[in-house]
Amino acid sequence: MKENINQEIKMEDNGIGDTSIERAKNAKRTTLRLIKLLAKQKFRFLAILISVMISSSLIIAAPLVMGKAIDQLYNGIKASMKTGVKFSVNISTMGEIIGILLIIYILTSLFKYFEQYMMSGVSQNLTLGLRKELSDKLNRLPLKYYDTHKKGDILSRATNDLERIADSLQEGLMQLITSVVTIIIAIIIMMTISPVLTLIAIITLVVSMLVTTRISHKLEGYFSDNQRILGELNSTIEETFTGQLIIKAFSGEKDSLEAFRKINQRLYDANRKAQFSAYSIAPFIRFLEKIGYVIIAVISGIFAVQGNMTLGSIQAFLQYVDMCSEPMTEISYIINMLQSAVASAERVFEIMDEIEETPDMLNSKLIKNPKGEVVFEHVEFGYSNDNILMKDININLNSGDKIAIVGPTGAGKTTLVNLLMRFYETQGGRITIDGVDIKELSRSSLRTMFGMVLQDTWLFHGSIQDNIAYSRLDADLNDVILAAKAARADHFIRTLPQGYQTILDEDGSNVSQGQKQLLTIARAILANPSILILDEATSSVDTRTEVEIQKAMNHLMQGRTSFVIAHRLSTIRDADLILVMEKGTIIEQGKHQELLDKKGFYEKLYNSQFANKVAAEV
Repeated sequence: MKENINQEIKMEDNGIGDTSIERAKNAKRTTLRLIKLLAKQKFRFLAILISVMISSSLIIAAPLVMGKAIDQLYNGIKASMKTGVKFSVNISTMGEIIGILLIIYILTSLFKYFEQYMMSGVSQNLTLGLRKELSDKLNRLPLKYYDTHKKGDILSRATNDLERIADSLQEGLMQLITSVVTIIIAIIIMMTISPVLTLIAIITLVVSMLVTTRISHKLEGYFSDNQRILGELNSTIEETFTGQLIIKAFSGEKDSLEAFRKINQRLYDANRKAQFSAYSIAPFIRFLEKIGYVIIAVISGIFAVQGNMTLGSIQAFLQYVDMCSEPMTEISYIINMLQSAVASAERVFEIMDEIEETPDMLNSKLIKNPKGEVVFEHVEFGYSNDNILMKDININLNSGDKIAIVGPTGAGKTTLVNLLMRFYETQGGRITIDGVDIKELSRSSLRTMFGMVLQDTWLFHGSIQDNIAYSRLDADLNDVILAAKAARADHFIRTLPQGYQTILDEDGSNVSQGQKQLLTIARAILANPSILILDEATSSVDTRTEVEIQKAMNHLMQGRTSFVIAHRLSTIRDADLILVMEKGTIIEQGKHQELLDKKGFYEKLYNSQFANKVAAEV
């Protein structure tokens, strides 16, 4: 609708429609919010945690078992050297140790599989819940939200960001839990072997953790920038694909490609900065860990010479150091991954936190047999409380009246009918239908009283029958055919290869503009509404098709209260009431001849169209 489009362009030019964020506004709050959502699956997490503790304990036990084997071999060789007796391996003891190690590795693999399976379910359930909640939220948002936000960015949040959350949690959270549990258990075992060496290892780990935490804070903004620009890229691609005809008509391919190249380069730069920063952490942490590893190796060697540690204990301790250092390195990657999830989650939560439509009243009323008597009483409206466009609007319409709304582009014609259907909420006054305030009706029951035929036709991918029956899902084929005949669409439908079962493209491009308009009229006829809204329904078709559409609309309007937003004033001379709008408000109202006699804005508008018509004929 023209007014909505103009309003959207105006808001975006003023920066109102810019939803970009430069970095995560509150990563801590978003993280806590994610944790609360995950806590709903606490029993699965408990099962995962128990499994992780068992598998980590088994992994931790392996070096101890291996250390015993090494000590046995070392003591046997040492005794053989002292006594001169030929050294031989105790098959019974070594076989038992090997058997224990084999059981440990098998059980560890089974528990790891269980953990990954459960974690996959947790992440997918979270994403499923978020997607459902987001879908419900988008349906509850007011129309002005879509007027001020880019559709490509909304789509990116509903798809890319949700997938990133699922992938990051599934891969990262499991590794984080495993790494933390492994480090804790390993440190406990290390303390029993050598408190001094454990202290050195802990200092190294703490330094690594501080470095990782410090750098990760900077990564929040990088990953947030990456997701924001990705949303802009999706929006640009959508605009380019949907506007291909106009782009080619005006030879705008070069400019379109240049715009895409620039935003693609921005995405490349943002992603490179994020990924470079992420992957540069691990080498630095490994360097710090190797310093600690060398110190531990030297001191443990001294302890071995002094007889304070056995060779097997040293081997086990060094393995535990590796078990701590590797998870610590993994944590650096995991934190980066989870930062990306937090940045994506924040973008999703921003939609979740948007102000919704005013909820319906708990005991909403129902008009059983609507007549279509519409009254505007001192109505005031503005897109914001600081900018009231419509002031003291008063209209009194009887059932079956034909009301025409005229005015220049951007005058507020479409906005007026949007108020009637509660797409926007008024700031003052009230609107009634059959004496009932529309705010006392549920939106669903209110909108079932309306039928709409818009300038911009909307058809979905599906059969012609399904598209017509969209207004009344319980309608059978006979009902659809009757509606199509009334709309003068039956003939052209039957000329199509599959008739009413012909599948329309997503944008209805396999039928003409006039045929699409006839299908939308058939859809409105099938709904059998009490009130009709016709929004410049013939403005984009040829004269011959307009005549057919006008006949169909005249049939549709019989006995119904009709709001006709008209561009050609010659088509609404027989209207019961003509509302003349300018700059968002009604400046004149009356019948055609009454308005001409006033010698006001309507007369100038009508004469200018008449003069243009005469000039065109000459």
